[in-house]
Amino acid sequence: MPTESELDPCIICTSHQAETLESSFDGLHQKCPRCGEFKISGTAASIANQPLGKDKRAKISGWILEQNQSGALPMITSDNFQNIINRKLPSVAERATKLLIEADRSITNLGERFYISDPRFLAATYSSESKDVLFLLKFLEEQEFALSKALGGQCEILPQGYIHLDELKKRTVTSSQGFIAMWFHADLNNIFSKGFEAGIFNAGYNPVRIDQTEHINKIDDEIIRQINTSKFIVADFTGHRGGVYFEAGYAMGIDIPIFWTCRKDHLEDLHFDIRQFNCIDWESPEDLAHRLTTRIEAVLGPGPNK
Repeated sequence: MPTESELDPCIICTSHQAETLESSFDGLHQKCPRCGEFKISGTAASIANQPLGKDKRAKISGWILEQNQSGALPMITSDNFQNIINRKLPSVAERATKLLIEADRSITNLGERFYISDPRFLAATYSSESKDVLFLLKFLEEQEFALSKALGGQCEILPQGYIHLDELKKRTVTSSQGFIAMWFHADLNNIFSKGFEAGIFNAGYNPVRIDQTEHINKIDDEIIRQINTSKFIVADFTGHRGGVYFEAGYAMGIDIPIFWTCRKDHLEDLHFDIRQFNCIDWESPEDLAHRLTTRIEAVLGPGPNK
């Protein structure tokens, strides 16, 4: 564990000391007890160093923790920074539920206690101050989902809380994640950030790309896991990569909505089986982002972060 002198203020929340990890890219790689682990580009870091206000920082902190929980090591760039802080803040009931889920995530035995002062609860509930977390705890107490023991911030989940958690786990299609299947070519990096990522963000969902996900599984197993936990996938056939065809086929097999895209000059080479679908034939990242947002909202409605 690093000593206090080896820590730096977290560039996102600024309220906690973070471990700064070695990185080979032009940016910063930090691990914060509140926000979680993330990378941030040099340009985005310069934006984060400006006065943003506690509420905006709480949104970024919450987004990072959500990405970590899905198995991803998120990269904050100048392209997605604004999208993150423009996300809609979850309702009070949703934030209270996030508190309950985060508490359950940290315990291994029934009746085991958790500490409400743990900084990760700030991020999990999109709270800018500790008093907000305490209010959400009171919200859970009034529903008899949790109980504060008044002993150094110790709390426990009550039987009704476990019943509620079980009901949440049974619900289907609750994901806000959009999985992106595409060709991982350097020429498409700008298309990813300003097209696919922006389009999904603008529709109110969270974009995930497998090469930006930290995991210890076989890559095929992790792809399947991520698709299984997604609300939809975006399959882009630019470059006609076999992996994209596989991922789209798997998503079809488990009845997950697919949004089909392809750069216009690659459209003629689409496989016959794909030609029957209504494909977004994009020419620029801005065109792609706009049309993808419109298509997602038309089919699924605005996401929870809209």
